[in-house]
Amino acid sequence: MKTKRNISLKIAKVIGIIIAVLIVLCLLATVVFRGLNYINHKILYKNGVNETTYIDINGQEQYVMMMGQDATNPVIIYLHGGPAGPDTFMTYCFSDYLTDEYTFIGWDQRGCGRTYYKNIKEDPNNETVSFNQALDDLDELVNYACDRFGQDKVIIMGHSYGTTLGSTYVKQHPKKVQAYIGIGQLVSIEDADIYSYHDAIARAQLVGDDTTEMDNAFKDFCDNPGIPTLIALRGYTSKYHPVENESGQVGLAWFSPYTNIDDLKWFSKQLGDVDSFVELNKPLYDTIMTFSVYDDSLDYEVPVCFVSGADDWVCPTDKTAEYYEAITAPQKKMYVIDKCGHDVHFASPEEFDADVKEFLDSIEE
Repeated sequence: MKTKRNISLKIAKVIGIIIAVLIVLCLLATVVFRGLNYINHKILYKNGVNETTYIDINGQEQYVMMMGQDATNPVIIYLHGGPAGPDTFMTYCFSDYLTDEYTFIGWDQRGCGRTYYKNIKEDPNNETVSFNQALDDLDELVNYACDRFGQDKVIIMGHSYGTTLGSTYVKQHPKKVQAYIGIGQLVSIEDADIYSYHDAIARAQLVGDDTTEMDNAFKDFCDNPGIPTLIALRGYTSKYHPVENESGQVGLAWFSPYTNIDDLKWFSKQLGDVDSFVELNKPLYDTIMTFSVYDDSLDYEVPVCFVSGADDWVCPTDKTAEYYEAITAPQKKMYVIDKCGHDVHFASPEEFDADVKEFLDSIEE
């Protein structure tokens, strides 16, 4: 018995040592890769702009990240999704391929991410957050960017929820916008998930799967449309909409030279209680649940580009294509990137940026 106990203790000790070594190696890898990323960006932008800061936007200190190899280049303002889903600390993944020709500005919008924590004492419950306020904030950021970098206009680039903000803004302020780029253009949340459900049902029936639980989730969503029932429904439909080329955002965030504690705190909040998170930005979620891009004008006064993943079922590519065909614009172009889902710009950054540059170059020509 004593011999067996000693063997067990030795095995446990060896396992403990292995685990400790793996943790140390993981920490070292994190430090090394983040350090290399940091040095690389210092070198890349040594003659341009590489700045993370807070600027006053309509009474709040809001977080922006500005990167570019030449501060005289045209400016792209990127609008993250969500609502309240800032990914500014990861955008280097695709923006690095744009910054040779453009100055890229990422922004944690009012009520989320670093901007939320910077203003938490003054506005802990996000009482100043609304869709109209977001539009006003964006306009102020556009003015700041034009003044700071000597531009008359900016390029607006939005992702997911950011396309609701972006598409609305460019119609209101066409004289301030050179072009609009919608990544995973949102047409209508409700229509998107109904469309996704019917496709998932058809695929499930082809393989003989029981669809009872998915049907019940769909009924719950129809009876009580909202983020909790939407998430529950997607839990079933996503099984039938696999994405081959995933975006790998955890790794991008982990090794990012820009990630800090506030980014991690907000990410943890997103993974926490759904109801309390939605309540914190309720006006934005109320807006997005009833939003339809068809409720606004179909006529754009600026060039328009849509980029979608072929396997995007959050903002289904077919729905975006229908909207693309319906709109008018001085120039318009739609790109569909194979094997990618909703986060196409993170999953295939080089192809995404090549498409964006091709479109913007065509405008200049």
